[in-house]
Order: sequence, then structure tokens, then C-alpha cells
Amino acid sequence: MPHSDLESRISEFQRVIEARDVGAADGVLHRDYALCLVVPSSVVFPRAAWLATLPDYVVHEWSLQERQVEADGDVAVVLQRGFQRATVHGEERNGLFVVSDIWRREGGVWRVWKRHSTPLSAGEMPAV
Repeated sequence: MPHSDLESRISEFQRVIEARDVGAADGVLHRDYALCLVVPSSVVFPRAAWLATLPDYVVHEWSLQERQVEADGDVAVVLQRGFQRATVHGEERNGLFVVSDIWRREGGVWRVWKRHSTPLSAGEMPAV
């Protein structure tokens, strides 16, 4: 596998989301991490807000349908399409999603810097 260290970090990121493990997430996220949504409305969840939401983001199912990984030096892009069944702050967040993660390697460690998520059928993200 040409990007085995990056692939390992991608798997770790998914694991910490599903485990709602704030402590481990802290080690995967870049210091300037943000979740950016543009559809159905423009919202940015900075690192602290994302970490605060994580305990209330219950993933019941995540089925990866497609993933493309490209790295160039210390930057990588991970493009994914998957089906999710989740509950966020008590509201359903189900449907097909296109997720783009931008990773940066600093000091030899890959950390996710920005995540862009487009729900193709899930509707609005519940407010905190």
C-alpha cells in the first residue's frame, strides 16, 4: 500500500468518530481542523465545536462505497462516498454523504486539517 501510514490515520479517524473518543480525536485532528458544510446551508464547525459535538454524534452505521486517496508531499486528499445512519443531538442524520478530507503531515504525523461533508439526502445538520 503506497500510503500505509496515511491509510492507518484515515482508519483511526473513522474509529474515533464511531467510538466518540474525544481524547483520541484530539490526536488525529490538526490544530486548525474544521468541519465545513456548504449544503444544505453554509456552516463551519471549528475544532473545539466539533470535539464538543462528538459525544452526541452516534454512528449506527457507516458503509463506505467509494474512497480515493491522493498524496503529494505533506498534503493529502481523501474523497469518500458512504451511507450513514447516525443520531446527532437526538436527531437522525441518515443518508448518502460525499466527504472530502484534507490531511497535512507535520513532523511525520498525518492529521486531518479540513473536512467537507455534503449530505446527498440527509438534510440539515442539527444545531448545537
